[in-house]
Amino acid sequence: MQMRPRPMQRPPKRRRTTRRQSLSLLGALLGAVLCTSGCGASASPPDVLLISLDTVRADALTFLDPRVAPHLSRLAERGTIFTQAIAGSSWTLPSHVSMFTGMPPALHGVQDDGLRIDPEVPTLPEMLQQAGWSTAGFWTGWYLAADFGFGRGFDTYANAMTDGLERYEEMEAAVRGGDLEAARQAFFTRHSSSHADVTSPKVVELVGRTLGSLDRTAPLFLFCHLFDPHYDFIPPPPYDTRFDSGYRGKIDGRDFMQNRRIWDEHKNPKRRINDRDLAHVQALYRGEIAWTDAAVGRVLDRLERDGRLDDTLIIVTSDHGEEFFEHGQRGHRRGVFDEVLRVPLLVVPPRGLAGAGVARTVDAAVTLDDLMPTILDYCDLPVPDTVSGRSLRPAVEQGALPDRPALASLLLTGTRPDGKSHAVLIETLRTPQEKFIRNLEVVEGKPPRVAAVAWFDLAQDPQERRPVSDFDDARVRAGWEALETALDGLRAGARMLPRSAYAERLTRISEVFRPDLKALGYLDAPEDDRPAAAWMLEPLPRVPEPWESDG
Repeated sequence: MQMRPRPMQRPPKRRRTTRRQSLSLLGALLGAVLCTSGCGASASPPDVLLISLDTVRADALTFLDPRVAPHLSRLAERGTIFTQAIAGSSWTLPSHVSMFTGMPPALHGVQDDGLRIDPEVPTLPEMLQQAGWSTAGFWTGWYLAADFGFGRGFDTYANAMTDGLERYEEMEAAVRGGDLEAARQAFFTRHSSSHADVTSPKVVELVGRTLGSLDRTAPLFLFCHLFDPHYDFIPPPPYDTRFDSGYRGKIDGRDFMQNRRIWDEHKNPKRRINDRDLAHVQALYRGEIAWTDAAVGRVLDRLERDGRLDDTLIIVTSDHGEEFFEHGQRGHRRGVFDEVLRVPLLVVPPRGLAGAGVARTVDAAVTLDDLMPTILDYCDLPVPDTVSGRSLRPAVEQGALPDRPALASLLLTGTRPDGKSHAVLIETLRTPQEKFIRNLEVVEGKPPRVAAVAWFDLAQDPQERRPVSDFDDARVRAGWEALETALDGLRAGARMLPRSAYAERLTRISEVFRPDLKALGYLDAPEDDRPAAAWMLEPLPRVPEPWESDG
């Protein structure tokens, strides 16, 4: 299997191309479609702007409400809004790996802090850089650090966080000194401090500085990660009062995850915040999105001043959403309900190409795996065999885009009171009409078991309030069968992919949390192991059976 396309000095003149997914097993899994480029022709390769707005749920940013996002709403007037975009997971790291590799987390395997993008897997910036694009990326959250493989292929990949370099060196020094307890403390401290940081202005500044120094003869790939919508929710004036000017309570968006007036695990019920105060927190969250929209507007203005905007393919999305107690929790990285999986997605083609300048809404199910092949399609570059996503260009150019199930997963690890390491793998297969969720649990020294299943009729129950959890129900069994069929393709695909030595896929964080990873079967794996612990890739019986809890 050819993993990397041959580098090109310059992208060729755009031509009409047709491509079918070359991994037939993965194509069968997700209903791979014939991907055909549009009829518009361009004499020169486009610039590309990929914007990732951290922690923005689809119902908070529709691209249709100028009060929330005036700049993005104006941009959407000449682009395509995908209303059923699904992230591969409910947290930053695996979802961004999907954006950069075109693979779902179940295939790329980066579902835990201890793993990075496999060096054998081509990434989007690498391919564009090899083909002649200037590449620049600016990131504002620790799970976008170069240690996870995101820096590969960027001419410039800069941390826009306040004191980011110092925070990084603090953990590195502790690891080098062998003080794992200090390293763990530095790890959690830097993440906590990042939640109170304000970084969008720094990204805008770095973009302007970089654009001013670029060679204008080369096309540009620009990646901007904007973290400010992530908790804590502390938008500056006037965004702090824009959506709830009459609030007179005492709750604000600071310390959202630790504030015991919001959540107290030692009390019953754990949720302590009332509905009115929660509405205010949600208003602050929308204020953060509006504040970030203003930063996006300044980036777009700079591209326009440089004469680049009309020739730029623009994609705006998010890595995951946010839960405000819809299912009993707050934040994200806790489940796979739609409030954390459905994300905004806007694709705006360069002016002069088919679909440009026409506002359109598409309701077909799409995923973050589709971003890489979409960008490569517009850049007239080959799509690697590793990619399981599909180009969205036909839909942007007014063509049909068939639905296909979206696969997402979440791996949670921890330690039980008896000291044994414990993990839960939550997997879901979703269409716009229905959704199946399965929870697998593994305890150190024991085989995996099924802890829970749930099927939802999204047409009748879009809020996912009425789960069907009876193993004997035909809908549950059909959901199980569909999920196993999907995973069979990924299991086979994972075994077909060449892999780096296992040690080359481990991050510095794996050294900090080595005992936890070892107990779960990660660090004893052979060098040719698949992208995650072997138990995550073993097929389960076709007929679901409940297992009794191990306690």
